Amino acid sequence: MPDGGGPQYLAIVRALAADVAEGRLHAGDRLPTHRQLARALGLGLGTVTRAYKEALQGGLIASRVGRGTFVASASAANPLGLPSSRAIEMSVDLPLHAEDPDLAAALKKIARRGETQALLRYGDHAGSARHRRAGAAWLERCELPVGADEVVVCAGTHHALCVALATIAKAGEVVLCDALCYPGLRALANRLQLKLSAIPSPGGDLDARLAAIEAACRKQRVRAIYCTPSVHNPTTARMEVDERRALAHLADEHGFHVLEDDVHRLLGDGPPPPVATLARERSFYVASFSKAVVPGLRVAFLVPPPGLLRRTAESVWATTWTVPPLPVEVAATWIEDGTADRVVARKRREAGERQGLCASLLAGARIDAQSCSYFAWLHLPEPWTSVEFALEARARGVAVTPSTAFAMTDAPAPPAVRVCVAAPATREEAERGLGILRALLDDGPSRTSAS
Repeated sequence: MPDGGGPQYLAIVRALAADVAEGRLHAGDRLPTHRQLARALGLGLGTVTRAYKEALQGGLIASRVGRGTFVASASAANPLGLPSSRAIEMSVDLPLHAEDPDLAAALKKIARRGETQALLRYGDHAGSARHRRAGAAWLERCELPVGADEVVVCAGTHHALCVALATIAKAGEVVLCDALCYPGLRALANRLQLKLSAIPSPGGDLDARLAAIEAACRKQRVRAIYCTPSVHNPTTARMEVDERRALAHLADEHGFHVLEDDVHRLLGDGPPPPVATLARERSFYVASFSKAVVPGLRVAFLVPPPGLLRRTAESVWATTWTVPPLPVEVAATWIEDGTADRVVARKRREAGERQGLCASLLAGARIDAQSCSYFAWLHLPEPWTSVEFALEARARGVAVTPSTAFAMTDAPAPPAVRVCVAAPATREEAERGLGILRALLDDGPSRTSAS
């Protein structure tokens, strides 16, 4: 029977996590039914049902109607640590909602300008001329000077990536990505029937990373490479000038495209100019408004290669016809009147304060972060695994995301978790959450096994 203290249902979840982490269970393994496990452990059916529900919500297991319950893949669509009303939220990359701008004031300003009824009509697939001009102005903040006629308006970064991939890639083609990567890319690849091939994540041996790209290109036709060069998700690493130049050269040499997801650029520590400035003919550049300012508007600006603008607009048409004009009008208003810049400055300051708390409260731990980024990458000492740490943290009231959620290969994920310091509603709540993580690091893991 599971032991180790605490509620029995959590002990079952910890035992499952330990079996996965230590190789006794593998992705795809079928698990006992609720009744079978309850009988085997001598526990009530309700206890096992609650344990399975917790493990399912955390992405540790997957349920398939008519087939049973299985160990989930490392990059399950619902990874451990998703939002929970029962925990201090530090698992989701939320952009400091307390610093959001005043929507009511923006709507009043839009109403005073007149012609608001036009915002309820269909628009150009690539966005209206006014909205594309606002996008070009926003891209100037990202050090990518382009004309309005080079911009395609998308419904957030995730949609922009979908549009870019749909424009250039066909089913079965290969897209390179980092071994630890934004999990949404896997969802997109699965939907578009693309093959993901992982290379070493940034921040390590640059020569080995570039050699892996070369080797992948020699082995197969690579259609694109996906990267988050300014603040890597989840490790916070930054791609420096030499690597950007090398990537631009390889794209030209081997004929692949660079999908440059610069979602966190305005929160980074002075990143170099985008790869798109070095490989304009080979780059799809994504500048997020949602992550930097407000996520609920779902606005991003995509700059495709000059020769693919029309096809990119057709991909917008195929996926959403056109981005709803009203949220883009709000974004354009905030870009024009300076509100967006002021919000970014406020959010950078608050994120900087929280990163300072993180460094102070987790002093002595190995942490990777940029000074104003929304999250930090916490390396765990032995004998922690990332899943065990996330489960223990959740049991104590803090939600963080284990490295397994970002893993793009079957290789063991590193013992690390992403800690989103910007997600808690207040700085005080963030401080409480970090204090709990500090205590957990000091206490060490409570090893749980099933007997």
